[in-house]
Amino acid sequence: MNVEGSTAFVSGGASGLGEATVRLLVERGARVAIADVDDDRGRALCSELGDGAVFFHADVTDDGEVQSAVGVAVEQLGELRLVVGCAGIGLAARVLGREGPADL
Repeated sequence: MNVEGSTAFVSGGASGLGEATVRLLVERGARVAIADVDDDRGRALCSELGDGAVFFHADVTDDGEVQSAVGVAVEQLGELRLVVGCAGIGLAARVLGREGPADL
């Protein structure tokens, strides 16, 4: 897929699979908005990648933070063409109990 000149928004982009995705997108010529709760890693990654990436603090469990980050990303980088969800969130709940599968 040709992403050169496109703008991407990657949640969870400061580490792990999200970071790898950010690096690949920037390498292929995309501008990337990195959204994550890890400010230090996000800013360090942006410093390393240069003008190809911008960091925004955003907790994906907070709709307001995500909407704000997307809005500022669009203002700074232009229309989003790609959105990648890599934020690692989940519910701490029992999956299977004595009564059968839990209602997740």
